[in-house]
Amino acid sequence: MKGSGENWNSIKKRLPLLCTRTVLFTIYGILCTYLYYMQTMKFCGFIYESDLPYHIEMALDGWGYSLTAIVYRFLNLFPNMNFLVALFLMLCTLGAVLATEKGISLLLKKPWISFGIAFCSGFVMPFFIEAVQYSRYTGYQSGSIWHNSTYIVMKFLAVLAFILYCVLARKYGKKLTVKEWIAFAVLLALTTATKTSFVAVFAPAALLMLGVDLYLKVPWKKVLLVALTVVPTILIVLLQEAVLFGDDTGNGIAIEFAYNLYVAAKRPYFTVPLSVAFPLLVLGVNLYPVLRDTLKDLKKREQSLTHREFLFSWLMWGCGLLEYVFLRETGTRSNDGNFSWGYDFCVFVVFTVCMVYFVKNLKSLWEKNKKVPACLYGVFAGGVLLYHFYCGLYFFAHLMIGTTYFM
Repeated sequence: MKGSGENWNSIKKRLPLLCTRTVLFTIYGILCTYLYYMQTMKFCGFIYESDLPYHIEMALDGWGYSLTAIVYRFLNLFPNMNFLVALFLMLCTLGAVLATEKGISLLLKKPWISFGIAFCSGFVMPFFIEAVQYSRYTGYQSGSIWHNSTYIVMKFLAVLAFILYCVLARKYGKKLTVKEWIAFAVLLALTTATKTSFVAVFAPAALLMLGVDLYLKVPWKKVLLVALTVVPTILIVLLQEAVLFGDDTGNGIAIEFAYNLYVAAKRPYFTVPLSVAFPLLVLGVNLYPVLRDTLKDLKKREQSLTHREFLFSWLMWGCGLLEYVFLRETGTRSNDGNFSWGYDFCVFVVFTVCMVYFVKNLKSLWEKNKKVPACLYGVFAGGVLLYHFYCGLYFFAHLMIGTTYFM
């Protein structure tokens, strides 16, 4: 009886959060399903504009190179394909939020805050200033995207891959099971099969971190074992690159500084930082303590770096930014800005991780009785975050009524 009483008390404590999550997810799920369903249609003009009709068309024509193409062909076997596609994309959208919440809960043992950050991270968009860039999306970089189906699916899988990597990175120096190795290799391959953009930013950052782990005395055999998880992914990348950049396509990849930036924005030196205004504020506040603690970890040869997730997030962001700034596609894809997709996911990651550190900073200041700095930091940085969130809600609301994403 005592055990059942404890279970009931535990359920009562979780019930408000469960109800809140259910209500918000139901509303968001219905809205996303409607939006994606409308995007499957081919309207005249710029109503419910998206890449989805073209992705579906390519898939049914047998040309689609993404894992989503296989899904679309399968769904085409059933009646009401458009609705099923919308349902599939909605589940991926909500799945990304749930996966993000699970990942945050590993860093914060506060269920309400973890849910709030995860839900907020699914909407935050660039700090829009019309005088800088007329469009709310193009010219900026955003991790919240509802018009590209391959990104939507990739984001869900990439969040899972990122979380699993962070979990394994903290323990593989001591123990790595065969199941964990296979799970990560498969997940990374599936993410890449959906869109190569994630592995393009993840792989170089992970390689650098493996170098750090070697310095931290992680056995080289285990480092090599983790590195080998990308072998299936490399094969997939080679296959996709042959389809996209084969000799008969006329497409290629070239090095050209800032080409992608200036194609979409007149003032990228403003739009780039405005896209990550809140994360940059949090980075500025945490830069010294993170570097201080990391140097201590390196001196002690601590394998479990204190700020591993924070460091890796910003390292991946840096790799994504460098690729976006220096690389461009040639041929028919030259103005598509496809190197932005991986960087967009990095923007999402740094937003999420920095929201976690923002909460930790406020808690630390308050516990140290530094209430005035805590209030100033909370109001200023929190206000910037709130405007990022408002911009996302505004954008999503206008997509719902059919406004072009070039708004």
